[in-house]
Amino acid sequence: MAQPSFDAFFWAISTQESGGNYRAVGPSVQGGHHAYGKYQVMDYNIPSWTKKHFGRSLTPSQFLANPQAQEAVARGVLQGYYNRYGARGAAAMWYSGQPNPNKTYGNPPVYKYVNSVMGHAGRYTGQGSGTNYTGPGTAPVTPKLSSEELASQYGLTAALVNSSKELKKLFNQAVSGQWSAARFQASLKNTKWWRTQSDSLRKYITTKFEDPATFKQNWKEAQYKVNQLAVTVGLGNQISKGKSSRLLKEAIYNSLALGWSDDRIKDWLGARATTHGGIMWGEAGEAFDKLHTVAYVNGLRYSSDWYKKNAVSIVSGKSTQETVEAQIRKAAAARYSAFREQILAGQNAIDLAAPYIKSVSDLLELPETDVDLYNKHVADAMHRATPLWQFEQQVRSDPLWKKTKNAQDSLMGIAHQVAKDFGLAY
Repeated sequence: MAQPSFDAFFWAISTQESGGNYRAVGPSVQGGHHAYGKYQVMDYNIPSWTKKHFGRSLTPSQFLANPQAQEAVARGVLQGYYNRYGARGAAAMWYSGQPNPNKTYGNPPVYKYVNSVMGHAGRYTGQGSGTNYTGPGTAPVTPKLSSEELASQYGLTAALVNSSKELKKLFNQAVSGQWSAARFQASLKNTKWWRTQSDSLRKYITTKFEDPATFKQNWKEAQYKVNQLAVTVGLGNQISKGKSSRLLKEAIYNSLALGWSDDRIKDWLGARATTHGGIMWGEAGEAFDKLHTVAYVNGLRYSSDWYKKNAVSIVSGKSTQETVEAQIRKAAAARYSAFREQILAGQNAIDLAAPYIKSVSDLLELPETDVDLYNKHVADAMHRATPLWQFEQQVRSDPLWKKTKNAQDSLMGIAHQVAKDFGLAY
């Protein structure tokens, strides 16, 4: 049979489980546990499910005495199952905890339970769903869901709902009236808003409810692809324990519902990339490191934000590694104008400064790895293109040189020569 509406399915579950009896208590199962109420909710689920869908945690006995809570919990949980698995999968999930409607385990077997529910749904007349229960001291039931969760039930996002006055009005009407997804979609397709939307968004919303299996497959494929883009731009893995981060969900929605291309998704994600302890991840991290290295070997310093901005620009396609490196070399050529042509031709300033670096290392007895373009002697010589012999004289005027063994040996040599000149030494 065709997929029943949610209201028909919802009524069918209550009919199957208790015949619509709010006071029903199931037999002892699973070591002393019982199912309670019109929809036969297991006792161990009641505290958490009532807190989520009714607004406060109830005990099984409190739940049994509260039709409002029963309606809110059943609608909240079953709507989610129905949206995700379709009517048959939702029935199987409610009965067995697994969405496969063809399983043969259980008493009765899962498939027989599902067939029975579907048979009830086929006889639904639009009355008795229980959603408008108004027993003594109660009011019409409203599931305690967030605006984002409610919007998701209808295939939307809260941001999308708030983007249009017409859509927001319809959405609020659907929520207050406890509309099924089918009823909401029928009304949605008659709006001016629907007619002006992209094909991708209309297809996304329609598929979510008319073909939930295909929708689920599309989502999983997009989840994998978009997560790889997030890793690429330096955001890191956005899936934890099988669940997508909020950022990834938004990116997947942009891809599936709004029809964004991979390049646009990459650019959107890249703008949200950041550093983690001064480090970027993925391709953005590689770009970050390369730029940092090129700047260092050319005697330039930039802020972390500068590296981040340009790394993101590179991985999102707005710029290229070569373009940004050329900017760095241009700045280095301006700083060391005497070596301008060599630097612009691709030589690094630190290689051009090698003779100066070696002289400082030898004369001041420093490891070569401790001497770079930021050393005051090397930096001055590179600015002036100082001849090497003159440069070494300048280094020897550094107070540090007098403390070296080189200086002491030199002074001892001079003293010995003086003594020898006076005939005091041989």
